[in-house]
Amino acid sequence: MPQILDASLRMLQRLRSVTLLQLFTIGVRYLIGLAFVFAAFAMGKLSTPPADQQSLIYNTEPIQDLSPIGQFFRVMTHSRLYWGFLGAAQVLAGVLLVTQRFAALGAVAFFGIILNIFVLTVGFEFRGTPVVTGLMLLATTHLLVWDLDAFQPLFRRPERCLAIAPPTGWIASPFWGWLGAAMCAVVVGGFALPKLALHGLLAAFGLGLVGMAGFAVVRLRR
Repeated sequence: MPQILDASLRMLQRLRSVTLLQLFTIGVRYLIGLAFVFAAFAMGKLSTPPADQQSLIYNTEPIQDLSPIGQFFRVMTHSRLYWGFLGAAQVLAGVLLVTQRFAALGAVAFFGIILNIFVLTVGFEFRGTPVVTGLMLLATTHLLVWDLDAFQPLFRRPERCLAIAPPTGWIASPFWGWLGAAMCAVVVGGFALPKLALHGLLAAFGLGLVGMAGFAVVRLRR
């Protein structure tokens, strides 16, 4: 078993040196991280949603007339402490992911949250939603595997941990952290302007694409 784990970690080290895989991993961190930050604000967990959206989030029908999942969300949304806690956890996990430097911590936090959401959507038989949450769970699993060497002390003695060099190449640039911070600012800023929240999310992803393309052009010209 230790030999298999060591071989897997060495293979992972080689894979992490592939530029395309590095860009893919950076993109996945941005995608799911910003999606969670956006969802926390859009669902009114950390702010009051727009008036035209409140009826979708805060259902005011008698609770006995609601479906089981409607009753579930009624209870959650009416507990401001719990609802706000969920939002804060989502934002923390999302921000950690887009910083890149602390992405391993973000992936751990995100995995617990998205696994809970996935089981919820399957258990209540959401239409189509389990596909989305399942893909997000799969993406988060990729991020955990990408940083697998960082979790060695959890299941191996310190003296038996295999020394693995951190990823080098494009992914090691601090540029990605600054770009992630700018994208987060654009997403949150979209909620400060009336009816521009979705535009802010789209603008953030546009900024990310431009930033990644510009970085690639600069590096390839060297």
